[in-house]
Amino acid sequence: MLNRKLSVLTVGSLFLISLTSCSNNSAKKTENQSVIEAKDFKPVKNDWYVSVLPGSPSILNPLLASDAYARAVTSSIFDSLISFDVETGEPRGQLAKNWTNSADGLQYDFEIRTDAKFHDGKPLTIEDVKFSYDVIKDPKTNAAHLQNYFKNFERAEIISPTKIRFHLSQVYFRNLIMLGLVEIFPKHIYGKGDFNLNPANRAPIGSGPYKFSKWESGRLIELERHTDYWGNNDPFWKDRYNFNRLIYKIIAEDSVANLALKKGDIDAMDPTPEQYFKELVGPEIEKNFYKLSYTTEDGNGFRYLGWNLSKPLFQSKNLRQALAMALPRESLSKTLFEGQAKLAAGPFPMGSPKTDPTVKPFAYDLTKALELLEADGWKDSDGDGLLDKGGKKLSFELLFVSQAADVERIAVTFQESLKRLGIDLKLKTLEWTVFLKNVQERKFDSIMMAWGSSLDSDPYQVWHSSQIAGGGSNYVGFKNARVDELLEKARTTLDREKRNEMYREFSRIVADEAPYLFIFERPSLTILSKRFQGVLPIGKLGLDSSRFYTPTGQEKYSQATVAPAQP
Repeated sequence: MLNRKLSVLTVGSLFLISLTSCSNNSAKKTENQSVIEAKDFKPVKNDWYVSVLPGSPSILNPLLASDAYARAVTSSIFDSLISFDVETGEPRGQLAKNWTNSADGLQYDFEIRTDAKFHDGKPLTIEDVKFSYDVIKDPKTNAAHLQNYFKNFERAEIISPTKIRFHLSQVYFRNLIMLGLVEIFPKHIYGKGDFNLNPANRAPIGSGPYKFSKWESGRLIELERHTDYWGNNDPFWKDRYNFNRLIYKIIAEDSVANLALKKGDIDAMDPTPEQYFKELVGPEIEKNFYKLSYTTEDGNGFRYLGWNLSKPLFQSKNLRQALAMALPRESLSKTLFEGQAKLAAGPFPMGSPKTDPTVKPFAYDLTKALELLEADGWKDSDGDGLLDKGGKKLSFELLFVSQAADVERIAVTFQESLKRLGIDLKLKTLEWTVFLKNVQERKFDSIMMAWGSSLDSDPYQVWHSSQIAGGGSNYVGFKNARVDELLEKARTTLDREKRNEMYREFSRIVADEAPYLFIFERPSLTILSKRFQGVLPIGKLGLDSSRFYTPTGQEKYSQATVAPAQP
């Protein structure tokens, strides 16, 4: 974890939920829920923070990478103009000293600090800021997942050596979020040659509190504290980013990660629900680790099965709805997650003002599912137990990354349920980077994935038809003219309730069209060592990992310590 900064795409407004496996202790304080009072917050710079990455990042460039594994690392390497205060949810200057916007919302001016340096010692200048926005607009930059948010961004204009003005063609309700959270790159490094192929994409150089040290592919990524960080002299930031090193150990197998945590080889992990509720439990875990679960006002995202709508098979709404009725999600919640997993029904969480209250998850109903399939002409004409039509069997493949027991259990359960319907589902697991490449190139029948959430989220990236081609994130190829219209209007609607009204209609359409089989809403789950202080309380935006520290005398690692061995 230790994701120091709220990202453009995965930011959320979070609140704590007290969840302890097999018990209900929400009304009482436990050692696990102790709070460090402000007077006791006395951070020191020492120790290491060793955490788990369940997959290897594709690249360490935050503009090019769309996977959470890369962002978990790069968020500590790069600064942006602003960040959002985790406690209050309000914007706070980072590289920007102050900012203003015009009355019509089409100009934003930022004044930058003059004491920031990149990790190679070069000063961060207004030219670097302009370059970082210019490269987003460059059509040659492989950042379609980000560029759709900058469609109304016209240009960056340098006003003075410390001031920059952003010109926009249209009002967008997330303009400050989008402009403020862009990572700033050193032009003298990333401006040479092809930005997409720059060697620094594997050995990044930023201005953040940690600098890149090494990347041992498939094993670990190591960062070390930037001792010349500008924040060390800032009243707000000086008591943050307190570890000498951050070690991200790449461990794909849950069982290996569990063992590493129990042995003390890692300090923190974001476990799967299976790990959190069933595997990492007991007196020793409770004694040595914080176990925290929290979710977002806008949701922390959801797990889903997605159908490749460019394939003729999945162009039938009857078939898609039948598939949505064929996964026993309530049963899976009980067996996998102690009944704590909440069923998902759409892009926003149940109960959100963006979700129409009439939208409900499809109930598990194989009889109804079969009726829908038969209405489409599917039947078992030769008695072999499989449905067929026009001489073709009803068969398709599901791609997923098998790094978690709960994911595999969902896939196998779905396969068994479809077999009872007369559908042949073939399961295929891939390593994360290979899986992601297949998804981005649309080389799949169906996929199992998960989406995170964002601060005042905008579903355009995933659901607008313009995001089907060109590396966009509409992986399943969903296209609906009314949805496009709603998402476009919502972007320029500053009145929250009017915008939510559009999103409620959008949620009804998506629920009916069933381009996804929405499985479960995702809480944030974190387990981390009680060696650390500054963990609690949890703020409005969740865990503020920049406050974590190890009290003097409780350090586990010294500066000279060798990186812990891979289990």
